[in-house]
Amino acid sequence: MFKLLPNRYKRIGLIIAPIGFLLWIIMQIGFITEFSQFIGLSNPKFLNVSSAILGFFAFLFGLFALSFSKEKVEDEMIKNVRLQLFQFAALLQILFLIIGLTCVGFMKNPPKDAGMMLFFIIVIFTFWITYIIRFNYIVHIGIYKYEK
Repeated sequence: MFKLLPNRYKRIGLIIAPIGFLLWIIMQIGFITEFSQFIGLSNPKFLNVSSAILGFFAFLFGLFALSFSKEKVEDEMIKNVRLQLFQFAALLQILFLIIGLTCVGFMKNPPKDAGMMLFFIIVIFTFWITYIIRFNYIVHIGIYKYEK
């Protein structure tokens, strides 16, 4: 049986995921390159690539920590909700992939390698973000409304 992370990892994921996402966005905008040129680095590519890798994997680890952390009360209902939402997120990801690839196929100027890589990264993150948002909504808001 798959073991979930302790509940404290949910807080760690809430801190690490936004920091990693912001670092990756800052790198994409070009602030890291400007900063490395400002401080006088001869090769700004190393700092740019390492910040991109660090930001991407920090965001990914934060999403995984949020997804695989136990709730304070982990019972059969929560396990059932987890299973249903993994199935829902997988279905949504596949639909997004099919629709996206169909749209790319009918474009006059399809995106180059970097555009396709960004598309596939978004497809991967669609699964995890959908799961996290929907799980927290159902467990924390939906059940709370039901109990009242």
